[in-house]
Amino acid sequence: MCGLLFVAACTESDDAPKGLRIGCDNIVAAAEGATETILVESDSKWIAACTEPWLSVSPANGIGVTECQIVVDSTLEFKNRNAVIEFIAAGESRFLEVSQLGFGKNITFDESEIEIKASAKKDERYFETKVLTNVPFNVEIVYEGNEGDWLKCNKFNVELDCKARPRSVDLRFEWDMNVVPQKRMAHINFVPTDTVDVLENEAVITVEQAAARRIEDNREGDSLALITIYERLECMGNGWDFSETMRNWENVHLWEEGDTALPSEDAVGRVREVTFFFFKTDETLPQEVKYLKYLETLDISSNTNATTLNIDLGDDICELNHLKNLTLFSYGLVSLPDSFVNLGKSLEYLDISANNFSDIPSQLTPENFPKLKALRMLSTRRKTILELSKAGSISEGIGLHIDTQDNNSLRNLLLWENLEELTLSNCYIEGGVPDFTPGEDGVRAYTQEDVEAFGGDTIKYLAENNIPRILPNVKRLRLNLNFFTGNLPEWLLYHPNLLLWDPRTLIFNQQEKGYDSDGNAVRFDNEPTDFEYYYTAFPLMRGKYEFKDEIE
Repeated sequence: MCGLLFVAACTESDDAPKGLRIGCDNIVAAAEGATETILVESDSKWIAACTEPWLSVSPANGIGVTECQIVVDSTLEFKNRNAVIEFIAAGESRFLEVSQLGFGKNITFDESEIEIKASAKKDERYFETKVLTNVPFNVEIVYEGNEGDWLKCNKFNVELDCKARPRSVDLRFEWDMNVVPQKRMAHINFVPTDTVDVLENEAVITVEQAAARRIEDNREGDSLALITIYERLECMGNGWDFSETMRNWENVHLWEEGDTALPSEDAVGRVREVTFFFFKTDETLPQEVKYLKYLETLDISSNTNATTLNIDLGDDICELNHLKNLTLFSYGLVSLPDSFVNLGKSLEYLDISANNFSDIPSQLTPENFPKLKALRMLSTRRKTILELSKAGSISEGIGLHIDTQDNNSLRNLLLWENLEELTLSNCYIEGGVPDFTPGEDGVRAYTQEDVEAFGGDTIKYLAENNIPRILPNVKRLRLNLNFFTGNLPEWLLYHPNLLLWDPRTLIFNQQEKGYDSDGNAVRFDNEPTDFEYYYTAFPLMRGKYEFKDEIE
């Protein structure tokens, strides 16, 4: 019976005219030919006409509900053939497409050569093809050159009742953007699953992807790099008019002659600062960022659905030798590359807030970033949880979660002497604020030299009481809205800059109604009710801070 069977890829013609309906719109037949019955419904007289003599319909006219026999003759050809039956009634037409596989084992498709763009929006980076087959097959992709793994095929399943009964399979291929200025090629091979099945003809689709736009090391190259980054991030916020000169683009600043920090005379007219905001991507930074050779400040903020993403930052940004200020805010990052330390030669300000890190990246150390002055990782939460004891198995996915009892990440940051700002607000840091002992971990106590450097005897209490010298240069420390418990350490309570930090709001103020993993209420046991203790230790500070709020 297999030789008499064929496929009717029938679907109800819901969009057919009310006066005319046919039972299906597509038939795939085997080489042996076959007969299929379909229903034709019409309120008026209809007639049918075939485009090829090897196909017939009987009856070829009628009215009302009619059973029609579609007869496909057998073929001796190896290649596929196609025909159409047109049903016409009262000026309306419906078409039934008939495809017949060639004699033998075949895998065929509409196009054997496909050309795709170098880049496009994420939801546009795909192509589809319909495959006709009478053998099960696998897809193998072979790439020319070194650029591989940029094509991916969706999952599919070929179910054949018997080898004479063909099937139509829809395949979707997603492609990655081409980032090099050369075309690249891939060959999609359709290989029978069973080695005993030998195809009558080779089944290969060749895919050619256009080259990326070449970016030169000049001002025009900077302009092209910005446009490409803008397009690949699918920016919604910049609103640049590309017909205008780059100098007129909002949130873009160029190097000018006479700038004191000008890295080179060649930098004049090149991009110095740029901001991208309100964008949509689930991929890392576009590789074109590396072409912004003299970039000093980069700010990329506010990705769509950032808390749901798991993006690993790529290496390209790490090639920027003059980058001093970097903001990657709410991008969806979960990791930094090892090469990120290359930025340590120049980076002074880093804001990676509102991302999805589960810990403080190990690359962020004073040894790797000796020039860094400010580090911000605030609001590193994927979701809001008030009781960490109930987080259970999802604790790894809630954001920056550190227990200072067994994780030294925060402790290591507090030993970063050159920092002038450290912001870790609104994370999931629990346990006590780390304490230190002079003589351990390279920690030393304040000395008379520190007292003199501060301006005389203002902080002599620190030297007299052997207080650890922690974050001596920090003018802004933010640890609020976390899950700290226990006591505030002396190094913090008596820090020379404590009152600069607005401690009631930005340190003492922990997560309201919060509970740590042990079920303890979040709070500091020794939180001061006022700062009389501070003025007792530092009498000369009273005149500077006691009436500060009233004066302001």
